[in-house]
Amino acid sequence: MHYLTLASALAATALAQTPAGSYPSSNKNLGVAYPNATVTPGVWVNPDYVTTQPTIYPTHYHLYDGTYMILMLDLNIPDSDVTTAAYYNTLVPGLAANTTTRLHWWGGNYTVQNGHFVNASDALAEYTAPRPRDATNHTYTLYLFDQPEGYVPPEEALDGTYYSETTDARFNFTLETVVKAVGGPVAANYFLSDA
Repeated sequence: MHYLTLASALAATALAQTPAGSYPSSNKNLGVAYPNATVTPGVWVNPDYVTTQPTIYPTHYHLYDGTYMILMLDLNIPDSDVTTAAYYNTLVPGLAANTTTRLHWWGGNYTVQNGHFVNASDALAEYTAPRPRDATNHTYTLYLFDQPEGYVPPEEALDGTYYSETTDARFNFTLETVVKAVGGPVAANYFLSDA
């Protein structure tokens, strides 16, 4: 009996493409490749290998014939980095105690062409490379969301708030408004990195 329970737990863990305890979650893998690293869920990646925007591609037999959004968040920002900013009334909880989140990338209008997700529009938040400043593992999660026809991003995204690459503009980011508008992620992937 213990064998079946352990096997079931291991199978569930193997299917997870998002960190345990994170929201939202997905069990479908999103292909993520940097020039010197292909991301396998949960592996550690050298921060020097993720300085440029990755190539994103489908990894399972699913017809991606729609339009999609890609978002990347760090789910382990120490809250001490943001609690000094007076304009945060509350903090979006990160994965670990006393952590919050940071938006690293938000691009829309992606379609699959020649086996990769590509777009021809400006990002709502241009890709900013992970730059962990401490020895704590940061958890960088990439999400693929449907982008239904007529989808309108939240006001903060439209007014350029996230276009700034400053940390203050992108700290304390929540996916809740995206999930409420378009549903959970179609696929995801994540990696760990530290200084």
